[in-house]
Amino acid sequence: MVRSMGAIGAHSSVYRIFNVVALAAMAWALVGCAGGPMQGFFGRSGKSASVTFMKTIGPPAGVEKALNVELASAAKEHDVPIVQSGASYKVRGYLSTSPDGPNYKLAYIWDVLDASDKRVHRILGEQPIPKKGSDPWAGVDRQALSAIAATTMGDLAAWLPNQEPAERPVATAAQRTPAATQGGDSGQYLALVPTVSGAPGDGSKSLTLAIKKHLAGKGLKLVSAKGNNVYTVAGTVRMGRPSGNRQTIAIEWKVSDPGGKTLGKVSQNNTIQKGSLDKAWGSNADAAAAAAADGIVKLLPRARR
Repeated sequence: MVRSMGAIGAHSSVYRIFNVVALAAMAWALVGCAGGPMQGFFGRSGKSASVTFMKTIGPPAGVEKALNVELASAAKEHDVPIVQSGASYKVRGYLSTSPDGPNYKLAYIWDVLDASDKRVHRILGEQPIPKKGSDPWAGVDRQALSAIAATTMGDLAAWLPNQEPAERPVATAAQRTPAATQGGDSGQYLALVPTVSGAPGDGSKSLTLAIKKHLAGKGLKLVSAKGNNVYTVAGTVRMGRPSGNRQTIAIEWKVSDPGGKTLGKVSQNNTIQKGSLDKAWGSNADAAAAAAADGIVKLLPRARR
């Protein structure tokens, strides 16, 4: 599900980023939590590194075939490039079943390997499956495989963009804008980023640090106070009411000019597993900030043309 980032309508200054990059901190989201995994959340732009999936070790042929179908579908949903050859990374999977009370559980591990076959990333988790006779694999249905595929591609979608070289800073373009040259500071945009409001857990702190990092990486100079030539990037998180085991989340980044006029907003939204962000956000914050930074820069006067 590729969602290109752009203006909504001919005169709109709101940028919306949809389900392309997933929440990243899968270790605590997968291990020992009830319900299904988190689904895709934060958007991203730019071409991602690609992967190729090797033969999965452990499952019967029928289960592996069904899993491959779900992986292909989830890859499309999360915009993960899967190729047959020439991939940036190889993914080797392992599946196993074991008793879990009266039923079974299906454990999975995905090792991401670089060109030298060195493991550079790992995804792991468990999926409960019902007991159907003496064969533990008999209870592995499409729902279980779809959940595994969604989590796997969500994690890859969050991890892959971080392996790319940093994008070219926008400072050069900013030097040509009146607002930038007024600052007299090497032509950079000056940006004030207040603490993100409304986020559960440590999201306010981690999101603030993450967006500062990514904006600085795109050539903006961060300052701690408002000024005649300072743009403000204010982030707000809104959590919806839980419905069953799901919960909506929206992040809005409002960009204002030095006079306080709103230039536009970058919006990110989706449905996640209830309570999955109530504690540490981990790399989720970095994934969100990385996705939003491009849209924020596009709202600055020169970058928007």
